[in-house]
Amino acid sequence: MDVAASPVSRPTPRPSVVRSAMGGFFLLGSLIALLGALLPVWSYYVHFDLATTGSYFLAFNLGVFSAAMVARRILGKLGMQRLLVLACFLAGGTMLALAAILSPAGLIAPLILLGFSTGVLTTGVSWLMFDALTAPMAAAILSLAGVFFGCGAAGFTLLIWATVHTLTAPGILVFTSLLPIGLGLLYLRQRSLLQPALQAPPLRLSWQATRSPAAVLLSLALFFQSGNEWAVGGWLAIYWIHRLGVSSEGALLGLALYWIALTLGKLLSPRLPWQATPFRLLGASTGASLFGCLLLLSTHGVGGAVAGVLFLGAGLGAAYPLIIGMIGERFPYYHPGFFNGLFSFSLVGGMFVPWLIGQLADFSVIEWAIRVPALGAIVVYLLLTVILIEARVAKISKTASSS
Repeated sequence: MDVAASPVSRPTPRPSVVRSAMGGFFLLGSLIALLGALLPVWSYYVHFDLATTGSYFLAFNLGVFSAAMVARRILGKLGMQRLLVLACFLAGGTMLALAAILSPAGLIAPLILLGFSTGVLTTGVSWLMFDALTAPMAAAILSLAGVFFGCGAAGFTLLIWATVHTLTAPGILVFTSLLPIGLGLLYLRQRSLLQPALQAPPLRLSWQATRSPAAVLLSLALFFQSGNEWAVGGWLAIYWIHRLGVSSEGALLGLALYWIALTLGKLLSPRLPWQATPFRLLGASTGASLFGCLLLLSTHGVGGAVAGVLFLGAGLGAAYPLIIGMIGERFPYYHPGFFNGLFSFSLVGGMFVPWLIGQLADFSVIEWAIRVPALGAIVVYLLLTVILIEARVAKISKTASSS
């Protein structure tokens, strides 16, 4: 079977479906940012060390990974609308449960459930977006999804910043649980989501794709790239508090700046004049990431830390479209079933990086929260360089053989 010759037919999306996907991406951004934004405030009520903090990220990751394994089957049984409603209500209910727990060990199980709801929601909005990618404005829709995700992450962080002195950590969780519950109610009323679930690709297609060296390298690149993004998003506020001695409010503002810079990097890098030269884009994104890490590791003032956050966020954000572009070029036939199989395994696996930082920081120093993303940026650079060189050599060989 020639996998490249097996595209999946996709219907034309409806505007209401696109709006539903955007709402899901906004909630996804909020859920991904939750731990990094809430842990500095939570530490006033629940006492945990840095290694335990890393375990919280691991628990969340376990939930996301579990959802990635079963979400397609749930989608086939429940349908799109019920799947999205289930994810939203489960997220809201879990946040209410977290608000009632003041034991460090007691947070593990609810965080697994919160990760599971995040993984289920990811599958749902991926299928909704899959329809939208056939439209002539596919690139604009993808950019819009990135904007909503970034607005969710930054907005959630700023919401916690604004309420840090007026609400307790449990109160913040109760208040923010209204977002997933409200979105679930909107999904429940939306008739356009009552559509049959798309069929998953044959298992042979996924297995044949995994034999490709490019697929393995891209999976590893996504592993480290997502690990870098989520590690910084999870640990940046804690790093500012421990390393710079700033208040939780200042740390949350720094974290919001990171999410904004990351989003802008993802949006603007495809529009740069030298975007057509992948080596330049890769070098610039890696250089900006490493420069931001060096600033954060060397500075003792807030001004230098702010500059480091902006460089780091923009650099990490600029690398992501390059990886996704390579996936689209090498695997033009992919759809959410395949994407959430091979490549989402790498995305989920990237959540182990925040756990690793917790162990290293607890054993040694908090600077590992920035050292690990710096090393990850170098690894992504090396992996993508190998892929780009391989692609260029293959193109030259093909040209020589045809002539």
